[in-house]
Amino acid sequence: MLTLVLADCDMRAEPKTINSKDSHPELVHFSLLLANESDLAHIRELKTIVHTRYGKVFRFEPDVKIPEDLEGFKRMLLEAVTGNPPKGVEYGKGHLKDILSSEMGKRLVMSPYGDGEDLCEYFRRSQDYVVFIGGFRKGDFISPVYKWSEKSISISNGLKRTWYVTAEVLSAYNHCSIE
Repeated sequence: MLTLVLADCDMRAEPKTINSKDSHPELVHFSLLLANESDLAHIRELKTIVHTRYGKVFRFEPDVKIPEDLEGFKRMLLEAVTGNPPKGVEYGKGHLKDILSSEMGKRLVMSPYGDGEDLCEYFRRSQDYVVFIGGFRKGDFISPVYKWSEKSISISNGLKRTWYVTAEVLSAYNHCSIE
């Protein structure tokens, strides 16, 4: 089982609006489209958690239908925030560490500051993983994910977009972890 955690996302979802001035839901949207269309989601071997820098948490089941357009996705998030979440979406508030207490597996953080290691050499299908991916455009995690993780891995010398890292992780876990 692979649990993707899009952590510290630059996304502010309030009951009536998603603040577009300091919010970037597009970073999360495309990553969720990739995740939910993956083979792992189809065989229910994937969980996706979105944690914002503002303490909001969204959990997406593998079979939830993510709207393909950004406006539809924003409406989906607003429905969840106002207490009417679509089927397969859970919404709550809380500290990321508390939310992850039920998620089991080796914890890995994807970071440009990590070890340059081939993900294909790391993943094993017989093991469960919780992988932290930054949901922000610049900077670093504000949550102490490095402290919570067993390993930090870099797939590039610089900061890559959230969706690129998501695609690399999904591909490596799906294709390289066959034992």
